[in-house]
Amino acid sequence: MKIESLLKYQEVDGQLKKLVSAINQSEESVKGKKLGAFLKESEDKIKKMDKRADELNALIEKLKANYKQSTEKLVELEEGVGQAIDKDELNYVAKKLAELTKTIAGIEKDLANAIKEMGDISTRYDELRSKVPSAKAQYKECRAKFDQLKKDKEPQISALKQQLAELEKQIDQKMMAEYQKVRGQNIYPVVVPLVGNNCGGCRMDLSIGEVGKIESQGYAVCENCHRFIYKK
Repeated sequence: MKIESLLKYQEVDGQLKKLVSAINQSEESVKGKKLGAFLKESEDKIKKMDKRADELNALIEKLKANYKQSTEKLVELEEGVGQAIDKDELNYVAKKLAELTKTIAGIEKDLANAIKEMGDISTRYDELRSKVPSAKAQYKECRAKFDQLKKDKEPQISALKQQLAELEKQIDQKMMAEYQKVRGQNIYPVVVPLVGNNCGGCRMDLSIGEVGKIESQGYAVCENCHRFIYKK
């Protein structure tokens, strides 16, 4: 009688599982989840772009300041070429000029790269922002339809839950706890038939003792997947 009661419970549990699954896999739910994920991803991307834009603005200002300072120093050095008093001083000034010219070229390159990246961010930012309002409107519509679908199905869900509550009263508490433990791992069915000498769930071979237990008490618990095994 124990296993028969659990089988009845599982049958109703399966109906509830199927109904909830149908709701969660409905067009409204699937589309809503995709739109929700897009909006979350967009929000994260916009935050990252804002942060990077701030970093680039600071970098550009710093590079501009370095460029101004370096070009002013370059002018001073160029004037120093004509004022060099000997060959050694002339070579020193020429060396500093070459180093500074190279530094300025590097600053110009970094500045150009930063400005280009800023432009790319601006383009991506505008493209993303243009898609968000439409996605928000669609998400709101999907959410409303999904909420209505759940509301429409609530009487069926409540009725099935009530049946489960009544059936649970007929089942041994320890047995019920074991069922719920396995079920909580998203395993279904939890109660499976004996197939030959194998568990009808994971197909593991059962020992002679386990098969004998099924014969004597009507069921056994699989040592591998922990499902209840019964003989039809």
